[in-house]
Amino acid sequence: MESKSIIDSFLLSNPFHRGMGEILILVGMGICGLLFSWTKFSIFPVSNIFGGLLILSAFMFHGRTENEHKQAHERSESIDMIVTSGVYAKIRHPLYISIICMDIGIAIAFGVMATFILALLAIIHWVLTALKEEEALLKQFPDEYARYKQQVRWRMIPGIF
Repeated sequence: MESKSIIDSFLLSNPFHRGMGEILILVGMGICGLLFSWTKFSIFPVSNIFGGLLILSAFMFHGRTENEHKQAHERSESIDMIVTSGVYAKIRHPLYISIICMDIGIAIAFGVMATFILALLAIIHWVLTALKEEEALLKQFPDEYARYKQQVRWRMIPGIF
């Protein structure tokens, strides 16, 4: 068994725990920003409403894709099959894009610049997670995942990435 770096181990760890921690940090940062009057970019109430709608729609999309992939919240090594139906027939990482949209929604809803910056860092985190997960899945399912990548070209956003 090959040893993994700390970063690899983190990126391939349980995404549920990382995602929940990230959301709690973003919400905490937003609350602190409001309490301590940190720099804001809010266009009240438009940003609050738009951010809330983005969070809600991302949460609903997350639930839908989670139903299609019952092992979605497992460590990458624990996944025993590649899901290729439903949303997974269009993009390879729908859960990660839903989390990214939730993070952006939280930042927009609070309108605190520090929360927005943290959300941008979270986007980098989830993109790196997707890339690392693809490496792991190619090792675990070499032929099947290679075929899946050919059939489903886009990782998160059709036509872009």
